[in-house]
Amino acid sequence: MDEHTFKQRIVGAIVLVALAIIFIPMLLPGHRNSGFIDADSTIPPRPDKLENIRVLEMESPVTPPPPQQAVRTPVDEKTPALPEPPTEPVPAEKPNPAPATPVVAPTKTVTPQTAPKAWAVQVGSFSQKANAMQLRDKLRGKGFKAFVEHIQLASGAAYRVRIGPYVKRSQAEKTQEAVAGKMKLKGIVVEHP
Repeated sequence: MDEHTFKQRIVGAIVLVALAIIFIPMLLPGHRNSGFIDADSTIPPRPDKLENIRVLEMESPVTPPPPQQAVRTPVDEKTPALPEPPTEPVPAEKPNPAPATPVVAPTKTVTPQTAPKAWAVQVGSFSQKANAMQLRDKLRGKGFKAFVEHIQLASGAAYRVRIGPYVKRSQAEKTQEAVAGKMKLKGIVVEHP
């Protein structure tokens, strides 16, 4: 028997013994320890009855209703002219007497629901749909992604011409500069929608 065959037989025997050490205890009946028990643990056992438990009731924070937002409607050539709702006069508010203690205005916190989803460059706002569509077509002719949306405000209806939307404000600012250079229009960066 040569030396190479002898080494292979020794390695095979070692592998078989190792497998036997691992699997034979699993096959034999007897007490199997399912977990590790630390005999030196200082954790007391769980009591049968829990005492001195205090339940704290917290008021749910009162969230004010969201501010009344303008109704936005995308507009294209096929969109019929939208009627303007009748405007009602707003009653004048009575002045409140000065409070005895100063009132501190709450700080505005940005939550995922109030955070802007996107940015756009607003280049015009018109009362006539035809004027807004004409500007949109000029912007598209220069390679901008322009769109028109109808918005109903308390003061009346308007057609806004915007470019975008963009995920990052920096992208909208670059577009704003490009519009100023190509079209000589000063747009403003706004949240969209």
